[in-house]
Amino acid sequence: MTDRLIRLMRIITLVQAKPGILARELAERCGNSERTIYRDMDALSAMHIPITHLGHGKGYAFIGNFALYPLDWSEEEANAFSQLRYIMEDIKPALPIDFESAYEKIVAAEYKRKAEREETIERARREVGVGWAERNSSHMEQHSFLTPILEALLKQKSIQANYSENALEEKGITIDPYCLVPLESRFHLIGFCHRQGVIRTYHINDFSNVKPLNRFFSKEAFDVQAFMKQKWSLDRDSLQVEFKVKFSERVMEGIKKDELPFKPSKVDRQSRCFHFKVAVEQDIGFVRWIKRFEEEAEIIEPYYYREVIRQQLEKWSSHYK
Repeated sequence: MTDRLIRLMRIITLVQAKPGILARELAERCGNSERTIYRDMDALSAMHIPITHLGHGKGYAFIGNFALYPLDWSEEEANAFSQLRYIMEDIKPALPIDFESAYEKIVAAEYKRKAEREETIERARREVGVGWAERNSSHMEQHSFLTPILEALLKQKSIQANYSENALEEKGITIDPYCLVPLESRFHLIGFCHRQGVIRTYHINDFSNVKPLNRFFSKEAFDVQAFMKQKWSLDRDSLQVEFKVKFSERVMEGIKKDELPFKPSKVDRQSRCFHFKVAVEQDIGFVRWIKRFEEEAEIIEPYYYREVIRQQLEKWSSHYK
């Protein structure tokens, strides 16, 4: 019975990963006869799994948006990963035995993620109109100015930007970005405004243009905790960035939690991931510490720190082409 349940789940995964898959191919992938696949399809139908046959020679597919659980990754990563199917047969001898089934599950999960996102946007269009959905669908993705701002912050370089708030538009202002604070699903930049000569907060979504400058700055004695408490009355725990970092097996074996400069809040040795809660004013120091491990440490979350490091590596590698 257990073997059959495993096979039924594999069939669901295969149908989701490749709509239109034939019974013959399902039989080959599952290591059974086509007759067994037909019986399994009857069993899935009895369990109200909405798989339908598309007709002679057209195979099986799901009805509607039924799918397995989603996978959280970027559109670029999903597109890159999907290209593997074109070379799978060529590289199959070099792959581990279970790679193909793992690949099918990941593709199936991505299908679910895209279907849910499209359904959410469509529901928003129906409920509150097309205009709202078009304005807010962009917030489901990384803001275009988040990466250059964070990159300038980590390098302690000034930026020049256009900023609009409460119908007041400021063009070409120079800002020293002190720290980036994620609050209530929005990003706030705290920085020194050269035009006004004061430390201000900015909503990332209100920037219309951002240009990094070749000008270094120093935070000097700026107390971000005191500033945030005065402005938003937030406690210290609200002013933390939660990092998830994956280490190599070699580093994991040598790491002693008590000797780390940043204390992990959680350790998952099976996935080789450490979780850290870092004060917003210490994020630069934390990222620099992680960089010391070079290829043996990888920031998994937050995605915007990961994206900045990826872009930096691409720039560095371009010098050696």
